[in-house]
Amino acid sequence: MSKVVGIDLGTTFSAVAHINEYGQPEIIPNTDSDRITASVVMFDEEDGVTKVIVGKDAKNQAVALSEQIAEFIKRDMGKPKEECPQSFNGTDYSPEELSAMILAKIKKDAEAYLNTEITDAVITVPAYFHDAEREATRNAGKIAGLNVLQILNEPTAAALAYGIDRLGTDQTVFVFDLGGGTFDVTVMRVSGSKIEMIATNGDPKLGGKDWDDRIITYIAEMHEIEHGENPLNDNDLSLYQDLQTKAIAAKESLSRLDRARIVCGYNGKTTRVELAREKFEELTSDLLERCRVLCDIVLSEASMTWIGMDTILLVGGSTRMPMIREMVGTISGKKINPHEVNPDEAVAIGAAIQATLHQISEGSTAAENMPDPVIDRFIGPDGAPKVTVIDGATHNLGIIVLNSQREKINDVMIPKMTAVPCEIANQYGTVADNQKTALIRVMQGLDQDQQEDEETKFDAYKLGECVLELPPGLPKGSPIEVIYKYNLDQTLEVTAKSISSNGPTAIYDVFSVIQRQTLNAEQVTEAAKTLQELEVE
Repeated sequence: MSKVVGIDLGTTFSAVAHINEYGQPEIIPNTDSDRITASVVMFDEEDGVTKVIVGKDAKNQAVALSEQIAEFIKRDMGKPKEECPQSFNGTDYSPEELSAMILAKIKKDAEAYLNTEITDAVITVPAYFHDAEREATRNAGKIAGLNVLQILNEPTAAALAYGIDRLGTDQTVFVFDLGGGTFDVTVMRVSGSKIEMIATNGDPKLGGKDWDDRIITYIAEMHEIEHGENPLNDNDLSLYQDLQTKAIAAKESLSRLDRARIVCGYNGKTTRVELAREKFEELTSDLLERCRVLCDIVLSEASMTWIGMDTILLVGGSTRMPMIREMVGTISGKKINPHEVNPDEAVAIGAAIQATLHQISEGSTAAENMPDPVIDRFIGPDGAPKVTVIDGATHNLGIIVLNSQREKINDVMIPKMTAVPCEIANQYGTVADNQKTALIRVMQGLDQDQQEDEETKFDAYKLGECVLELPPGLPKGSPIEVIYKYNLDQTLEVTAKSISSNGPTAIYDVFSVIQRQTLNAEQVTEAAKTLQELEVE
């Protein structure tokens, strides 16, 4: 029987988990016996055959083979291949294709460990990911040969990992999730048999890599002061990889020690840098402030204060930095227990739990064949899952309309934090007699009645648009119905139609207006075939 798993596809490290025969979530180690896998891809060619090496071996060779390395791929998810192509051996790869290689490695290692085929998975993403980033993640799973049951928010997965053994209690949980490349803060509620998202906010371009980059810049500046040359000016990838490796090691040392020592060699000259923890905190104080501000924002959106938080979960490897733990403890006024969940593993474990709950809720054959301990833990006497996970829309979803002053404004169809999945229908009127077309512009992330100005360009928030052809002779104010369908993955389907009755000439047209810049279905199929032909290790 095939196995279902949960996958935390991370910026710097990824992890995979399953529910074992005893009903317990369990991290699946890779072939190196490591519980997490570096999200790094290396291309190597041997005897005319392209090999794809993923994980620790790829990371360890990043300095020597920097031109053949792809990392921090998650930060480019959702972008078109043309905007951020990575070329290896004459072939351009999209973020989806590179992420699929990481997933393929994880899938292969998990199958070897469990000695069974893996077909289905829940894959997690930052809560603040937009539509295109979520669709790109699903595409990556498809390319890797996975049936993606659901794209799940990372903080929700962490809260599920924590809350699964605390059902029946009433707790408000604050999830502080700082990974290698992304940051989310989320308020979750564990109540009875429900785990529900109350509010979330985040920054998909803030993570441990930004702390690493500050150390890299500092080392380069110290070398320039001593020798008059800045190592970063050459744009030497191998040198950058070397500095990055040393910066990460220094950052990790500073989580345990008061100071770290770094050696930088460039053009035959050497600089020895001693970095104190206090100096490191000074260099990154603005990054810490960005975290603090987002904590305040999400509490405001939840209409709550720190007093109302029962538990604080620190998720993501970057929360091991003392400055993070101290800041959260200071602003919350609470004692922080960094061991409430494993920061590296909680998201994958929550995803594995959700994968099992998904199978149960779908009434699949796999659910019927689950071992008794799994059934006892996750299935109630009515055959339904014992726990219900309720996620909310993490961004407003709107449509551009004209107000009474004929100004273009955003009308929110699905407000942020609306429980998903959901379907909303609204009617809008035509603005002129005999109007021939209506432009449907779908927006994500704009406030109600927000107007376009120099700072807020609508195109930056546009998910898609289409032109709806209307029946002839319609009077001003004739109704047009727009329907937004938002699924569990938090990807959107939009349809629009004229519902005016105009005798036999009435036209009822339905359009799907979301045209993402991600790979289309045909490209995903082609990428899957290409990946099957590659040797992934």
